[in-house]
Amino acid sequence: MKLESNPVEKTITARGMIGDFDNAISADDFRAVLDEHRGQDVTILLNSEGGSVTDGLSIFNAIAEHDGEVTVHVDTLAASIATVICCAADRVVMNSNAKYMVHRCWTAAMGNCKDFRKMADTMDMLDGDIASVYSDRTGMASDDLLAMMDNETWLTAEEAVSQGFVDEVHEIKKVAPKAELKQEVLAALPPALPANVLAGMRRRLRLSRR
Repeated sequence: MKLESNPVEKTITARGMIGDFDNAISADDFRAVLDEHRGQDVTILLNSEGGSVTDGLSIFNAIAEHDGEVTVHVDTLAASIATVICCAADRVVMNSNAKYMVHRCWTAAMGNCKDFRKMADTMDMLDGDIASVYSDRTGMASDDLLAMMDNETWLTAEEAVSQGFVDEVHEIKKVAPKAELKQEVLAALPPALPANVLAGMRRRLRLSRR
C-alpha cells in the first residue's frame, strides 16, 4: 500500500487495496490526505484492485465534495470499488495499457439460512448504489450496468472511454534514450556550419556522455 500527498505538485498517490485493514487505504486516511489539498485542484494517481465497499463509498463522497477540481489518473488497474472512486472525479484519465473492471460486490459470511438471505438483500442494495453511481457517470441505464456487473466486465482504456467511464486515454510511449536524442540534434544541424564549429559541438556532446 502507498498513500502519499504532495501539495506542491498537487498530487495524491494511492496504490493498493481500499479498506480499514492492514496494508490497505482506509477512508479516514484518504480523507486526511485529501484535506491537505483543501481549496485546490488535485490529481489522484490511482492503482487499485478494489476492496471495502463502504470505505470506497466514503472516499467517493470525499472526492465528490472536494472544493477543487479532481482528476483521477489510473496507472494500470481500477477494479471493483476503485472504479466507483474514479466516478467521483471531475475528470478520469487512464494509461493506454490500463484496465477497468466492474462486478457485483462479494463477501464471506456465516450463519443460518435467514442470515444468508439477509446478507444477499444487503448486497443487492449495495450493488444498486454502485450501479447508480455508474449511471450518473455514464448516462447508461442501471439495469444495463447491473448486467455488466453480473458478468464481471473488464474494459480496456479505449472501451472505458467509449462507455463513458473515462474521459481520456494517456498513450504510453517509450522515451527515447538521451544518446538517440543527441544524434537527432547532430543530424538536424545545418550543413553550412564551418567544419571547426561542427567538430567542437560533436566533441562537447561526446564529453557530456561521460
